[in-house]
Formats: sequence, structure tokens, C-alpha cells
Amino acid sequence: MIDTLAFDADDTLWHNEHLFQDTQEKLAAIVRRYRPGEGLAEALYDVEMRNLALFGYGTKGFTLSMVEAAVDLTASRITAAEIHEIVGLGKAMMTAPVEMLEGVEEVLSHVAGRYRTILITKGDMVDQTSKIERSGLAGHFDQVEIVSRKDTATYRRVFERHAIEPSRALMIGNSMPSDILPVLELGGHAAHVPYAILWAHEAHDADPVSERFYRLESLKDLKPLLGRLHNGHS
Repeated sequence: MIDTLAFDADDTLWHNEHLFQDTQEKLAAIVRRYRPGEGLAEALYDVEMRNLALFGYGTKGFTLSMVEAAVDLTASRITAAEIHEIVGLGKAMMTAPVEMLEGVEEVLSHVAGRYRTILITKGDMVDQTSKIERSGLAGHFDQVEIVSRKDTATYRRVFERHAIEPSRALMIGNSMPSDILPVLELGGHAAHVPYAILWAHEAHDADPVSERFYRLESLKDLKPLLGRLHNGHS
């Protein structure tokens, strides 16, 4: 019997990745003032991966990586004014409206009182806290956890801290490596809700083979899944 629902936030409850894609296009326009834009996405991704251990996930690290990539790609010819422009792109991301995915409030209202709910989101503390506050969804959750990474050890600590039994918990998210695989490894249940745009770092080739894994077309499919699980059918 499932008694706890854990939700991812970015690109599960609200749109997020499109901001990064749109901002990357604006960065490309700046870099093209000095050279053709080919290879920008790959170069920026390489810089991001090098910087993850230092900056972590989130908009601030992405902004610093944009600056570094722009300096590299323009052979240091980029001006201070243009670097200031790139920093402005990052600030705009951090203050952009939080746009809900379809059916989110309906689903959260449906599970309220029926299940213990916890929000587990990865990224910068200030940035993620701001998005949660601006979303207006904080009141739907019994606990909120903002973590620097999502791996098996992190989920184990979160579950132990809140006395959550993994076998009675269902994690819902859009990322296989971050939301699904670590929870399955702990013995929990996990439902994958794919998002239209996926960051390359979160890509995963095949669905896991597990009777505790469920694929949903949208978050609205969570309600019938919970009904089947409650009745003992997967």
C-alpha cells in the first residue's frame, strides 16, 4: 500500500527546461557576433559538466557556465558589456513567471489528505525556494526538500529523516537518472512522466525493468494509477 507521494518540481509540476533552451539561443546570438554559432550547445554542455562539482545544478551555475563558454568561444574577445548582458539573461531566468503544467493543481488537490506528500527538488537553494514560493504550491506538501543532487544516498537520507518507508513511497518525476532509478534502487515505487524537452545530462535510453516502475503520459494519469495500486493492481 502506497502512503507517501514524492514529487519532483522542475518539468514535473512546472515548466523549466524551456527557459534554459531559450536562454541558450540568446547566448548563441551574442557569440555569433564573433564567430558562427555551430558547436555552441556542445561547448556549453561541456563547460556545465566540468562545473557541476563546483557550482551544482541550477540557474546560477548555468549563468557562470554561459559566461565561461562565451569567453572561450570568442577567444576572450567578448566585451564587458556583453558579459553583463549574459548575466542579465541569468537574472531574467530567475525571475521568470512559474508556469504550471496542465492538471497539476487538480492532481495535488486530489491526493491531499489521502497521502503524505513531499516535494523533492534539485538545485540552488535560493532559486528553488523562490520558484516554490512563486508557484503557490507549497501548501500542497507536508514537507519540502531542496537537495544538491538526486542519487540513492540522497533519497535514503531524505526518507530516513522523514520516517518514510521506501516500499510504501511513490516518486513522480520526469528524469530517469534523478527521479526514477535511485528510488527503485531503494525499493520504492517510481512513476515517470516524460517532459517534451530533456536536458542531455538527464537522458536515459531504456525503461527500467521493475514491477515498481510505472510510465505515465501526463501527471493527470497519476489518479488512475493510484486507484489501481490501491486495489492491488499495477
